[in-house]
Amino acid sequence: MKPMNRSGLLRTAALLLAALFFTLSLASCKQRGEFAPPAGYQAASDEKADFHFYVPDKWTVDYSTGAAGAYFSAADPSSVSVMAWELPHADTTLDEWWELNRAEIEKVFDDFTLESEENTTVDGQYAKKFVYTASLGGYRYRYQQVAAIKGTSVYLFTYASTEENYETHLDQVNEMLGYLLLR
Repeated sequence: MKPMNRSGLLRTAALLLAALFFTLSLASCKQRGEFAPPAGYQAASDEKADFHFYVPDKWTVDYSTGAAGAYFSAADPSSVSVMAWELPHADTTLDEWWELNRAEIEKVFDDFTLESEENTTVDGQYAKKFVYTASLGGYRYRYQQVAAIKGTSVYLFTYASTEENYETHLDQVNEMLGYLLLR
């Protein structure tokens, strides 16, 4: 097997992370009407999803990970994704959910380091943002995950990038989060 290049490893890391979250539970799906994307954006979520997720037109929408997502380019495979699934218990808090999520992340990646944790909102819902670094295949990546609970579902937005490209996309990532609609 030939060794992967850095962009291949980033895609693999994002794919593993998305697959990890996908295996925790089945994505919840309900038929809803479609909302029009904001100007300069395209829909990156299926109309059956429990959320509307939009990415800039210049990003490439990619459903290959089993999540609603997109990546920036072949040369810079920074990626974003959104997944939703049912919580293990109706009274699960974001802090409890994060501890489960973190344990799973630490099983997959090496050198996990939580850089920051802060309260925020997604579509008017209380949320938490976690920024961390982790290694896979000898490369170091930086992640931002924003989780919100609505009803009995947890919604998870993930931004993954190499450390050197992370800051490059933060303005767009924050815009994407501002356009994320939970149903």
